[in-house]
Amino acid sequence: MFRRYAIFTNDHPRLHNLNLMVVILVILVSLYQLIENEELIYANGIAFTLVSVVIFARASEYKRKYLTKNK
Repeated sequence: MFRRYAIFTNDHPRLHNLNLMVVILVILVSLYQLIENEELIYANGIAFTLVSVVIFARASEYKRKYLTKNK
């Protein structure tokens, strides 16, 4: 899965940027709702963000190791 996302980010950098913006928006809305409404259901957005960050990090590591040209 990480390899496929790394290839996707190479082929479609704008969609990757859109994915990043969506994840940032989700974390901001979730944090606001969690603080304002004090309901744990909004913690799901934080969990989603953590999973997304792990995927982004592993894909970035794979991309750095295997998809960049040696300079």
